[in-house]
Amino acid sequence: MSTTKIAGDDHDDDGGEVGRGLAALERHLAAVAPPAPPAPAGHAAADAPEPPRDPEPASQRAGRGVTRRVRRRVAEHAEAHQLLALETDTAPFQVTMDKVRTRRKAVEQAAALWRLDRDPRVLAYRDARMRRLILAVALVSLTLALAWSTAGVQAFAAEGAAAGSPRWWFAWLAEPFCSLALLMVVSGRAYLTTRGHPLNDRAVDRTEWVFLGLTLGMNAWPHLPGVAASFTVSGLVLHLLGPVVAVAVVRCLPRLLAAFAGLALPTGAEAGTAPVTARGEGRTEAAPDEPNQPAATLLSSSPAPITAPTTPADRPAATRRTTRVRRTARATIPEPKRRSFAQLAEEFAAAVADPPAGFDPSNGESIRKTLQCGKTAARELKARYLAESGGSD
Repeated sequence: MSTTKIAGDDHDDDGGEVGRGLAALERHLAAVAPPAPPAPAGHAAADAPEPPRDPEPASQRAGRGVTRRVRRRVAEHAEAHQLLALETDTAPFQVTMDKVRTRRKAVEQAAALWRLDRDPRVLAYRDARMRRLILAVALVSLTLALAWSTAGVQAFAAEGAAAGSPRWWFAWLAEPFCSLALLMVVSGRAYLTTRGHPLNDRAVDRTEWVFLGLTLGMNAWPHLPGVAASFTVSGLVLHLLGPVVAVAVVRCLPRLLAAFAGLALPTGAEAGTAPVTARGEGRTEAAPDEPNQPAATLLSSSPAPITAPTTPADRPAATRRTTRVRRTARATIPEPKRRSFAQLAEEFAAAVADPPAGFDPSNGESIRKTLQCGKTAARELKARYLAESGGSD
C-alpha cells in the first residue's frame, strides 16, 4: 500500500518548530531581564476604579433644616453650659478691687502715722522743739517789753535835763543795765529748769522782784495822779504795759519749762499699739490682738525722762536755816503715771497690805492722792474694797 505525502505537512512541521523556538526565546529573555520599577501612586490611583459619586454631600444633608432660630438656640444652650461651669469659680471674688486697695492703703498710712506719733523718740523731739520755741518767744517778748519801758525810765532818770546833756545821755543807761541783769537771772533759771534743776531760791526771787519793781516804779511814777501835770489813764497804762509784760514772762517761763521737763514718755504697750479706751479712764491700753513691742526696742535710742538728780553722799549737807522757808507754788507737780486699772489694783492691794502714812482705803480722795490716779479709778477701787471687806460708804 502506498502512502501519499502531502506538501503542506512539511510546511506545518517547520512552522511549529519556529514557534516553539520563539516561545523559548521569550521565556529566556523574561528570566534574565531585570525587574521592572514599581509604578507611581498616581498611576495606581488613576488605574484604580473610582468609587461611585454621592449625588448629595453629607454637609448638605446635615445642614438641611438648620435655620437661624436653630442656630440661636444652639448658641444659647452652649452659653448656658459655659455659665454653669463658671458659677462655682470664686476667683473673681478673691481679687482685691481698686477701691479696697485704696482704703487699705489709707488705713495703713493712718496706723503708721499713729504709731509714729506714739514713738518716744518722736515725742521727745517734738517736746524739745516746742520748748525751744516757747523759750525763744518768751525771751524776745521780754526783751521788747524792757525796751518799751526804756523811754519811760529815761524820762524818770533825766528829770527835765536838757537834751544832749551828760545827764540826759546817762539816763538812757538806767533801763538797759536793769534789763540785762533781769535777763541774766531769767535765762539762768530757765536753763536750769530745762535740765531738771528748778532753782527755788528766795534770794533769786527777791532779785527778780527788785528789778521788776524798779522798772515798774520808774515807768509809772511820772504818770501817777497828783504827780503828772495832766493825768490820763491811757498814758499810765501805756507806760505800765512793758513792765507788766516783763513780770508775766518772768513768772510764767520757769513754770512752763518745768512742766516740759516733767513730761513722761510712753513705754511698753503705750508706745506703738492701737488705742483701746479703758473703762472710766482717759488712758489708753494695748489692744489684745496686737503684738506688743518690747520697751527696750522702743527706747533703745530715745532719751530717758528728765528727773531731779539725787544728792550725792559725798556732798556736804547744807546748813539748816533758822527761819522757816516758805514753800512757793513754783514746785512742779509731777504728771500722774499712765497705768492700766489692773496695775492700779495691784498698787492698791500693796498699799492695803502695807499702808503708808495717811492712807485710808475707804476714802476715795486718800486713794487718789496715794496712787496718783484719777477720781474714777479711785472710786472704783474704793467700791471694790468696800464690797470685799463687807463695809459701806
